[in-house]
Amino acid sequence: MMITKNITKYLIACSLCCGGAAVTSCSDMLEADSSRQLFDPALDQKTDSVFYAYGIMEAMQQLADQYYFQNEMRGDLVKPTDKASTHLRNLASFSADATNKYDSVYLYYKVINNCNYYLAHRDTTLATGARNVVCNEYAAVASFRAWAYLQLARQYGAVPYITEPVTTIGQINANTTMTNYQTILAGEAQMLETLKARYTEDQLSVPTFGQTSRSVGYLNWGDLEKFINPRKCFIPLNVVLGDIYLELGQYEQAATCYYQYLRYEGLSGGNISVNYNESMSNAYSSYSPIFKNFQYWPADYNASKNSTLYNGQPIWLSSFQHSASPGDVISYIPMAVNYTMGKTTDIPATFGYNYYGTESRSAISSNITFSFSCPKTEDIQVVPSPAYCDSARRAQYYYYTEQVKVSPFNWIVRNEPLGDARAMIVSQGAGADSSYVYTYKPSTAYVLLYRNATVWLHLAEAINRMGYPDAAFAVLKNGLHSELPNYRYLEVYLKDQAGNDSIDENGNKVLDMTQSHIDDKYYLTPESYTLLTEKLPFLAQANSDIFKNGASKSFVGIHFHGAGAVEDLYSTYRYSTVLNAKIADISKKFGLALNAYTKDDYINAMEDLLCDEYAMEFAFEGTRFSDLRRIALHKNQAGTYGGNFGDRWLSRMLQNNAAGITTQNCYLPYK
Repeated sequence: MMITKNITKYLIACSLCCGGAAVTSCSDMLEADSSRQLFDPALDQKTDSVFYAYGIMEAMQQLADQYYFQNEMRGDLVKPTDKASTHLRNLASFSADATNKYDSVYLYYKVINNCNYYLAHRDTTLATGARNVVCNEYAAVASFRAWAYLQLARQYGAVPYITEPVTTIGQINANTTMTNYQTILAGEAQMLETLKARYTEDQLSVPTFGQTSRSVGYLNWGDLEKFINPRKCFIPLNVVLGDIYLELGQYEQAATCYYQYLRYEGLSGGNISVNYNESMSNAYSSYSPIFKNFQYWPADYNASKNSTLYNGQPIWLSSFQHSASPGDVISYIPMAVNYTMGKTTDIPATFGYNYYGTESRSAISSNITFSFSCPKTEDIQVVPSPAYCDSARRAQYYYYTEQVKVSPFNWIVRNEPLGDARAMIVSQGAGADSSYVYTYKPSTAYVLLYRNATVWLHLAEAINRMGYPDAAFAVLKNGLHSELPNYRYLEVYLKDQAGNDSIDENGNKVLDMTQSHIDDKYYLTPESYTLLTEKLPFLAQANSDIFKNGASKSFVGIHFHGAGAVEDLYSTYRYSTVLNAKIADISKKFGLALNAYTKDDYINAMEDLLCDEYAMEFAFEGTRFSDLRRIALHKNQAGTYGGNFGDRWLSRMLQNNAAGITTQNCYLPYK
């Protein structure tokens, strides 16, 4: 049966190369032309359907810019310049109408319908010997569909829920019923849970097609070749399922999915750690519009000494480089190197980068050059917002000053209010070009979907709402690994000769101060320790070879990226100190008059602390609006300060975009 060209142009964005030829024989990076006529793909035969999967990726490429700008422009971390297009300005002000180029639900439905066709027609029983040759791909396609519906839910609230392939006008016209996002996400979760029950973890892992790196061509400028890793073009099932549960406020299910993903990847030898950051440099003040006001650095500050403890380890910036497997990136949408090689993106140009130009040098003089340095222009449409800059400046950076013999730690830690080191990705021009401000992340033309840091921080968000804010804080301060029990709040009592607790003259049990850990350096409660050894057994003996730390420092708290040595026992980045300050700040901002703090106060404050971390960790990656909306929904659901507190909170976060934005009126017009 031939599917007519005019229908498939907007419903089925995939194609098949002839005869099962190698992927590298395709004419562009994914070889997918949505305008071709299609014949029924051989999805019921034992053939590698890699080309169909790559067709779905081509549909992902077509929605990449829309996904990015819907999230980034409608968040609080960027602002449009006077050169910004009307489309971008209207997104930022929540005034976009049906004419906005970044508001097209059909781009999401192109992905969904391709997935529906595959899921409906692919024979899942095919095997080579005892090995099923389909299940990994089938699970990956189901994850694509779930991800697309998750994005529709975040941006539009209610949309048609279509789970069968649409190939006729009649079917199109029949699918007009709007379904709320809770029902849609519950349906997608059920689909993914069915696959989890049917297949093993190995069978659910993303496809690799036998490749770890594949060239997709040379850039027009310089001598740089771009590579992709096929497995990073897919989204792991447990990651998107965890996000669906998190969106729905089903926190234990979300945390379980994140744990299962991290454990499987770690057991399989995959990278699940987060990268370290370079030490704060006093050179920041010479090029960053955020740090330029710092005139005096501590006399005992030594940047080279601060970097020696983690010498040779990967740095945070390596996640934003031009390579097949950058840093801690799990999934991305890779865009083509030029217009002749496939789908390109407007994102770099929007931030002032001439990614598709032919000039090998920047038109703008700059004081900083990263390992990958795309030519810059003066046509900057989007820059960091004052909210982002203020957030970066407020953070404290902790640094190592000298090595001492204090068992069990060998470093004295001091701190200075120097800001968050992750703001180093913001730079400005030099000399006559000093008014131009650039953000480095968007310059590589990869649209990042998930990093290891995403999974760890979303895990922390879920654990916090489960009622364990101290365990969530551990993700920021230490990381969940074998050394975390050193930070347990522990009361050990002296025993008498009979083995019973010793009692003092007042009838109270007597603490053994040589073994007890009861000051504020020790924050992990017994309840959280039980959680992390039983229900989410990161600290269980059975997992000691996966989530382990040691001389190599495989894991660190994610706040380390911006603040340095926060994990040290003697750091002043402590649970009670940080959370009490956050509660006081929230109380003042919202007129809550909080005095004696409850556990609910700590959970709400920990959520705000995570939101701050999202701002610095994921700024300019295209996630901000979704993070804000999700957190606001959870605050409403918790009802800690009233059932509409999340709406009040969201309105305050987005007050510089538009007045009165809530979880009810934040959605884009459906078209």
